Amino acid sequence: MTAMRELAAGLLVMAALPVWGQADAAAAQGKAETARDLVRDTIYNELHDRERDSHWEYRSACVSSTRNIVREQVETDEGPVFRILEQDGAPLDAEQQEREEERLDAYVRDPAQIGRVLRAHEEDEARLAEVMEMLPRAFLFEYEGQPAGDTARIEFRPDPKFAPTGYEARIVHALTGTMIVNQRLKRMIDMRGTLEERVDFGYGILGSVEKGGTFEIHRRQVSAEHWKTDLVDVHIQGRVLMLKTIGKDQREARSDFRPVPGGTTPAEAKNLLEEAAQTTQAELETAPAGARAAKP
Repeated sequence: MTAMRELAAGLLVMAALPVWGQADAAAAQGKAETARDLVRDTIYNELHDRERDSHWEYRSACVSSTRNIVREQVETDEGPVFRILEQDGAPLDAEQQEREEERLDAYVRDPAQIGRVLRAHEEDEARLAEVMEMLPRAFLFEYEGQPAGDTARIEFRPDPKFAPTGYEARIVHALTGTMIVNQRLKRMIDMRGTLEERVDFGYGILGSVEKGGTFEIHRRQVSAEHWKTDLVDVHIQGRVLMLKTIGKDQREARSDFRPVPGGTTPAEAKNLLEEAAQTTQAELETAPAGARAAKP
């Protein structure tokens, strides 16, 4: 996954345990918890997340300007392993399935390739931790109306006193938008934002990201203790170093989350993916005519 793709997903990594801290002390004194307090506690939970202690299998539908695929993905200690099930709105034909099987066979037998994927994943995680740590300091927060039950809507906008450094921090700091937070569990449910101004690097000589870019990330609870990202929707345009075009126009929806046993190896993940492919093929063969066309 690319850094921006991981940024969208990583912004909503949740923790297994809530943190109360100063917010509880304020409540005990009869004071309302500020929006900044709530965001700070939520981000604290993100940074102390225990999600890495669990792995999941899920279905992923990815649509972008260059691809339209449905894949099954399994998380392991050695990084994610996936299998493409559909392409351009249709199931893989026999030849495509054979190529996908050959790709997976080669992958699980190649420790060097597995290691590269794992290192890239870990490097993205480290960068994202830096971005998440910056969020409570980078924005001004205020409640949008009164919290309803466990849910609070919070508007955010750039804090002019914050001085971002680096490409990712500059882009994130230019966002204005809304967060939806479960204020009881201190978990983020949804975050969406818009780039309200063009972001220039080196006065535009080194590159820029255009005004009007948007993103949305949504989280869902998949067990008593775990939450996962089930929607990433990103649309930005720009360029860096005058030659490289940034084009991020994609939507990924994830569904059907199932826990994976701890210690699952890439080879074992491949077996799980084969089972998912067989189940999908059986469902397609028994589906009524036209059912796929009607599927949203």
